[in-house]
Amino acid sequence: MTKYGALSLSGPASSWRSGALVLFLFLSLDQTSASYTAKIKQKVGECPRKRLDCRNGILSSCKTDFNCEAHFKCCHFACGRLCMDPYEEPCLLPSDAGNCKDTLTHWYFDSQKHKCRAFTYSGCGGNSNNFLSKADCRNACMFFVKKGQCPLFPFQMRMECPASCKNDMDCPEKEKCCESRCGFICARAWLVKTGFCPRKPMVCSKIDKPKCLWDSDCPLDEKCCTRCGLKCLEPRH
Repeated sequence: MTKYGALSLSGPASSWRSGALVLFLFLSLDQTSASYTAKIKQKVGECPRKRLDCRNGILSSCKTDFNCEAHFKCCHFACGRLCMDPYEEPCLLPSDAGNCKDTLTHWYFDSQKHKCRAFTYSGCGGNSNNFLSKADCRNACMFFVKKGQCPLFPFQMRMECPASCKNDMDCPEKEKCCESRCGFICARAWLVKTGFCPRKPMVCSKIDKPKCLWDSDCPLDEKCCTRCGLKCLEPRH
């Protein structure tokens, strides 16, 4: 005790109390941080619905949304959890071999041909249009992607609006879930005939008035192609 009746701030006891106070403050801050992180468990956007019941799970590449870069989310889609873009339909993505060195036969859904096709997967990376078997691919994509092509919505800027659909099955019979200037909407699908349009000329002296808007406007096997304006042309195969 000092002559004023107060405890001395020096000595072993005060050092122990100071250390305990620092430890208490540290644990309090750590618990607050953990509590805050627990409240924010996921990023904005919705994962696609689970479409497969898998007996043999595969190694997941993430546990939470915050294991994924940018706006990607950790979703359970094809027999495992992986980082996915919540604004893209997985079955519409192109095949992606990934960035490792294995040579594995996997399957992807070719939305242009409307069928599942084999491709060589490297063992890591790639995207979510990636399945262990043809049956898994068909079950995940065949009934979720309708035939036909989305109409083209020309836009320079994309606004973020509430999506009116997540996949083709959310839309009426003859419509597909298509990207527009304002998010995803249901739109009447274009009929796509087989073959490819002839190559466009490098320079057009003038742009003609459109003679068609989609392939169904053209007779027989002709396709609606861009060639100094939209017109019906014989396709190349």
